[in-house]
Amino acid sequence: MKLSTHVFQRISDQGMPIISVDNPQASLELSLFGGHVLSYMPKRDNRQRLWMSPKAVMDGSKAIRGGIPVCWPWFGAAAEPAHGFVRDQMWQVLRVDDDNDLTRIQLQPEFSHLAGGGQLELMLELLIGEQLTLNLVTHNRQSKSLRFGGALHSYFRVKHIDQVVVDGLSGAYMDKVANRLVEETPSPYVITQETDRIQLNAVSDVHIREAGQQTAIGFSGHDSIVVWNPWQDKSAQMGDMTTDGYQQMLCIEAAITQGIELAPGHSHTLTQIIR
Repeated sequence: MKLSTHVFQRISDQGMPIISVDNPQASLELSLFGGHVLSYMPKRDNRQRLWMSPKAVMDGSKAIRGGIPVCWPWFGAAAEPAHGFVRDQMWQVLRVDDDNDLTRIQLQPEFSHLAGGGQLELMLELLIGEQLTLNLVTHNRQSKSLRFGGALHSYFRVKHIDQVVVDGLSGAYMDKVANRLVEETPSPYVITQETDRIQLNAVSDVHIREAGQQTAIGFSGHDSIVVWNPWQDKSAQMGDMTTDGYQQMLCIEAAITQGIELAPGHSHTLTQIIR
């Protein structure tokens, strides 16, 4: 089904609705289950920016491993289910428009009610062109302040994790592997073991650098940046990930891990830009 000049909707072999974008600047695929970006490839270099697990479950029975999961209205194990409740519900398309330079898609999950009856309205906006911009917009429709968190849990494709250097991170981080011990960011920033860090200095630009290529990532509206790689043992324990899957991926995520108090009638935008 054609939604606009460069946007189409189809049903996957597993029965899930998939949005495909193919404009003069880039191609992208998005699952309406989870409002989940599956791939993004700028045409200036035809290099896939995102990693998808070859064992990802794509039938709607569980959250998808890889791409860009939406974690909301909390991050991590703050409540059940982990990473919030919008990753495993269907989203609907609110708006599609495009031209030769940019495609805009706006999506909304089926529901966004918090425990206790609080209502936050959630919208994900994608701007697809020479770069991919994701805006996760939270609006408080209640007459009282409400608290929320979340993340754009981006899995980036790398040639091999042993070759990766991350530039731009600085300051202290909380190490979730080492019982939340606070450490100072290393230099050079390389990944040599299981890594699960909350970078507390909310810098605005980070680069994943390898021989012959780099991926630039921009952030705003965040209070931290999460860096995650499960490494070999944890990868082997995940049913939707291959034992060696950790070698080709690195998660660097725009995140709200400390929570934001949103006043009545106000909105907040968490943004991640991939170049």
